[in-house]
Amino acid sequence: MRKIRKHVVINILFAVVLLSGQSSCSDDDTSGSYPSMKTELAEAFTGSDKTVKSIQFDDGRSYNLSQSISSSTADTLLRCICSYTYNEDTHHLTVYSLGVVTSNYPTVSDSIPTGQPGNYKLISSWCSSRYINAYISYQTTDQGKHSFYFVEDSLKTYPDGSRTAYVSFFHEQPPKDPESYTKKIYVSLPTYYYQSKADTVHLSIGGKVVTALLF
Repeated sequence: MRKIRKHVVINILFAVVLLSGQSSCSDDDTSGSYPSMKTELAEAFTGSDKTVKSIQFDDGRSYNLSQSISSSTADTLLRCICSYTYNEDTHHLTVYSLGVVTSNYPTVSDSIPTGQPGNYKLISSWCSSRYINAYISYQTTDQGKHSFYFVEDSLKTYPDGSRTAYVSFFHEQPPKDPESYTKKIYVSLPTYYYQSKADTVHLSIGGKVVTALLF
């Protein structure tokens, strides 16, 4: 069993070292087939040497990595967006990029920053086994850091014994960042945080409530 020290959010991009000897596919090359590139949300696990040791996708597929992919922290679980290919013949996973996804544990509502609320649009949302996921867009000029939070509004126990967590998504916009162009990002609320605290999690995001059942 992996020993995970803590769950953190880190605003970095992994440095991915591509395997040597790979060639690009051309229209004239008919000598063999090439696996198609896929992009999915995943969990990455780092070791004591601050490199990614394994990746697990939301459908349960898990792969140990032989590539050198570095992080800034050791012994950590990271929520990521992963672009990769998988060779069915050799059962080999090749990672081309890993980007860290906002996936913080919810903070309590009275401890969130008092910065300027930012506009955003919800593009899509869905539940996976351990997360409520969303794909959002926002306007920026990159004149400062945009911050994203999950905030616990309340945790209620009802007369029938059921327990429900109510969580909201918050976007903090820097004060001097005109809305010039659109960025799109993934965010993931770790519902496993509530595994022993609630039966249901309601996430309010982009004018929609997304519900995850934890039993």
